[in-house]
Amino acid sequence: MPRYYFHVCDGTQDIDEQGHELADDLAARREAVHYCCGLLGDDPDLLLADENLRINVTAEDGHLRFAIVLNAISVDWQPGTRAETQRLTDTQR
Repeated sequence: MPRYYFHVCDGTQDIDEQGHELADDLAARREAVHYCCGLLGDDPDLLLADENLRINVTAEDGHLRFAIVLNAISVDWQPGTRAETQRLTDTQR
């Protein structure tokens, strides 16, 4: 089975030296999503501190296979009128 490496970039770089043997690229993508969710579940500030989190997934040959990129974007948001807010809430149910 091929070995994949999951490198975390969040303002610093955490290089995965060990990697994981997985069946194929699809299995590696799924593992990357689980890994990302686990990191954020343990420490949401990983995303909030630098406003971005990237996991680069490389194959044994060192080539990038894909990346997961999350960005936290701060914007000035103002709620609409009370009727509009209620309509949006009702449609989400």
